[in-house]
Amino acid sequence: MKKRLLVGVMGLVCLMGLAGLSSCSKEHQCKCVTTDVEDDGLLKYFVVEGSIACEDITEMAFEEHHDGSLREVEVHKVSCRSYGD
Repeated sequence: MKKRLLVGVMGLVCLMGLAGLSSCSKEHQCKCVTTDVEDDGLLKYFVVEGSIACEDITEMAFEEHHDGSLREVEVHKVSCRSYGD
């Protein structure tokens, strides 16, 4: 009886651990506005991994494609939050 209870408890702990791992790996969207220049009103959002908090994003770079390579055009300070909020 004790052995069966122990196996059941260990199984429950493993399932809870797997549920926690899967929730950390989900992607979410962050909405950002520029803080160093006046915001242009265009929607700026990122899709980021679950381990990245939107509030941790502090800079955004705009890039353009030229002859098959990327060229950085502008870098701005931003303030971000979860897009669903």
